[in-house]
Amino acid sequence: MSTKNARRPKTTAAEAALQRQATVKFLTSPGRGGRPKIETLGWKRLAAIYYANKPGSAVRAAINAEARRCGYTPSTILALNAE
Repeated sequence: MSTKNARRPKTTAAEAALQRQATVKFLTSPGRGGRPKIETLGWKRLAAIYYANKPGSAVRAAINAEARRCGYTPSTILALNAE
């Protein structure tokens, strides 16, 4: 059976693992270089994490705060990275 034509899952294993790990502690903990991970992750990845969490959760609040800190409205960031 050819894997060339096989359907790909909507999220890769790495994305699913990141979404499971996405807690406020994970996003605000320092990564490489001492910067919080929320500052180093791309908006596309943050949008995926945002949608994987429940409305009103602390993770969504942290992502909203990061968008505002960068001078964007959260709805603008999420609309630009919608798939």
